[in-house]
Amino acid sequence: MPAALPTPERLRVPHQAGAPTLVRRWLRESLPDLPDESRDDLLVCATELVSNAVRHARPLSSGDLCVSVTSGPSEVEVRVIDGGSHTRPHVCAIDLDSAHGRGMFIVSKLSADWGSRSRGDGTQEVWARIPVR
Repeated sequence: MPAALPTPERLRVPHQAGAPTLVRRWLRESLPDLPDESRDDLLVCATELVSNAVRHARPLSSGDLCVSVTSGPSEVEVRVIDGGSHTRPHVCAIDLDSAHGRGMFIVSKLSADWGSRSRGDGTQEVWARIPVR
């Protein structure tokens, strides 16, 4: 089991297409003791959250996104903060012929819980909690 972190680990990544790759590498290095199945689910969820932020939201005022991860004995949580969007993340009906629209459906199936909130400063935070198995 992963040891609980006293505070969330954070990473700032550019608001661009390569951000999910940077986040996946960082998460693998940050959580070496996380069981493989949980790590795989975490990497998929983090990739979807970061990809959605790049695709649908504005960057933070610094031009990037902030990603944090907190690990505990029964779950690991990933959070993505972006510069806000006109829409909130939501689960779409699945169209198997479409190349888009499946991200939050995947997150909803792999996570124990997920959500989003608009913060008072115009930014948006999206998170997912992955069970440790």
